[in-house]
Amino acid sequence: MSNDFEIGRVIAVDTAQVTIELNKDLKALTRTTYEGAMEVGRINSYIILPVGARRLVAMVTRVVLAEEAEIRSDRTMVALPAARRVMKATLIGTLDGAAFNQGVSVFPVLDNPVHLAAAADLDLIFDRAEHNNSSDCDTDHPGFCIRIGESAIFSGYPIQIDPDAFFGKHAAVLGSTGSGKSCTIASIIQSILGHEDIRRTRFVILDTNGEYRSAFQQSQANGSWRDAGTRSTIHIPSDPRRLADRLAIPYWFLNAEDFVRLFRAREGLQAPVLLRSLQLSRAGASGQSAVGSVLEVLRTACMQIISLSQNDAPNQQWAIPNNISQRCTDGLRYRAQFPDHVASLDAAYGQELLKDWESALQEVDAVAQQAGQSGNQGGMGGTRIQQIQDAINPMIQRLNEIIAENPHGTPGASADQPIYFERNQFLEGALEAAMREQVESGNPARIRDACGPMFLRIRRFFEDPRFRFFFASYPEAEHVLAAFIRDVLGLPAAEDPQPPLSNTQEVPPQSLPFYDRQRNGAGSHEVVILDLSLLAAEVLQNVTALLGRLILEFLQHLGEFGGAQARGSLPIVLVLEEAQNYIGQPRQGEEDSISRLVFERVAREGRKYGVGLVVASQRPSELSRTVLSQCSSFIVHRLQNPEDLRYFKDIVPGIYGPMLDQLPALAPQTALVLGECVRAPALVRIREAQPLPRSRDPRFYRYWVQENEPSIDVESICARWEGKGHEDAE
Repeated sequence: MSNDFEIGRVIAVDTAQVTIELNKDLKALTRTTYEGAMEVGRINSYIILPVGARRLVAMVTRVVLAEEAEIRSDRTMVALPAARRVMKATLIGTLDGAAFNQGVSVFPVLDNPVHLAAAADLDLIFDRAEHNNSSDCDTDHPGFCIRIGESAIFSGYPIQIDPDAFFGKHAAVLGSTGSGKSCTIASIIQSILGHEDIRRTRFVILDTNGEYRSAFQQSQANGSWRDAGTRSTIHIPSDPRRLADRLAIPYWFLNAEDFVRLFRAREGLQAPVLLRSLQLSRAGASGQSAVGSVLEVLRTACMQIISLSQNDAPNQQWAIPNNISQRCTDGLRYRAQFPDHVASLDAAYGQELLKDWESALQEVDAVAQQAGQSGNQGGMGGTRIQQIQDAINPMIQRLNEIIAENPHGTPGASADQPIYFERNQFLEGALEAAMREQVESGNPARIRDACGPMFLRIRRFFEDPRFRFFFASYPEAEHVLAAFIRDVLGLPAAEDPQPPLSNTQEVPPQSLPFYDRQRNGAGSHEVVILDLSLLAAEVLQNVTALLGRLILEFLQHLGEFGGAQARGSLPIVLVLEEAQNYIGQPRQGEEDSISRLVFERVAREGRKYGVGLVVASQRPSELSRTVLSQCSSFIVHRLQNPEDLRYFKDIVPGIYGPMLDQLPALAPQTALVLGECVRAPALVRIREAQPLPRSRDPRFYRYWVQENEPSIDVESICARWEGKGHEDAE
């Protein structure tokens, strides 16, 4: 067998790279064996190097024909040039008995024989025996059981991946535009859905191009869609006209960082005002936590009045009486602005506490107005300052005692909690109250001027129809966060939640489409397609960040509170299409992207809780280096941009370097598969997705030569673009 399959000898070893001189009898670079004629030196083919009891497997990366002139020993004549065939290969694994494993622990020596890979060797490398018994897979260690295509070099040998390694340790699907990334992702998911042993999956696709619905559902003549196979898929569009099934994300799901980034609240004054207003707003709807918030408001107002009265800045003395009076007036509006807060406080301590506080403010206000009417340019004067302190200090002491002794004194609602708050109260009450709380000096106009631009941005977001999916006047509902999580993850509706979901009078139909689906008893969905293609570009990062954060935090809470075996019990695959648009590598001088920060966290921590990422991008050089470096598996289509090639080579282990030189020349539907997900690095002809995603290339020539001009309803498209009409449209 050695004589049949031997093709050369090792002449150089450079760690994982070996150089082989082929036998001189291989004139046509073929070898005839008892298994038939076999090619020698084909790029991406495998060769075998026996080293003791083990056999090393290497992938051919280069073949060189070197011509050398031969000089006779007597130097009287020179012979004709002799052809010397040299082949380079990368060591990728070891055949040890009947098992193949990636990596090598021994290395060949000089003059080590080199053999072609026989059929038995290829069966071990490609796990052909295991492929024939896929139904016997160990559920804890499934191995390489999901078919993604066929070897482009060895015909008839399927390439299969280990799903736990591919999804559990994150994967990247990369390639220039038109190279087949979307088809590859669709094909892999379809292969999983078609596997006879698989009963359920949880794929969540962030589809920024609107491509994936056609890969899992088929359009009907009446305009409706049905699942293409036996597995259930839900498509959630970002088209606001699709009232019954559109994407809706209640604004109170955003955490403090989301609000700060979205409204571009600057540090100094704007961010503290915004965060405080969020805390005030959320506390009003969070039961007893509102009590602590109210106590804090009352005490803060008292401390600010004392601070204003003691201001000794010469250039501000004239404004002190009016500022104190204004602070008292603002405090006396609290009862009307935050009735929910007041109700919680009255329930906890009776009505006298707030009434006494209001009486103290009225007394202080009277003193301040007297000072203002006297026209005293020297400020309040010692007598009036003492009167203010006599009115306020007992109230401060009383509040301090309550906060120290009563558990309700600790605010329970933070600016981050996903607690419902009424948007008009946030706009009209909480923002104003939070801004006034910041007035600790004698210049409230400065606070208002500093916060003015932020207030304008907030109102623009709340009023712009493009952002209604975030900031519509959504109703308060029971289990609204749970309903959203179930909808996004494709989980079936809860059978008997307590308390029950809100009825149609409390939450009208179509106001929250995801709530309607859960209320109507939604079933389980294998694939959830969140179509983000019609979202405004300025909120894409915020939406993707919110979705990623909610999924990760839900799984973290599941692991913490779901029981001993709950952690990692609900594995989710999150597919990030065109990921460079929202998790790009930061550039010098640019503000950190919130979505990049979120998905870097998911990439680092997600696998512990059951989140697997599939990152798809046509520009790897623009992707977050942290996210890409956390991926242990890669499916790489054609990459032609030199910057992308250099960047990718820096990310992956150096052993793959020689293999990556072929990336610019790869054909469509062909990819190089690397990493832990496959037995061995391989050039794969990806199995064709059926049906295909909507990502086909435009047919310019067909349009140019067709006889009739196609009819395009420009008016209807533009009317939809303009937001005219609200009919439910498919």
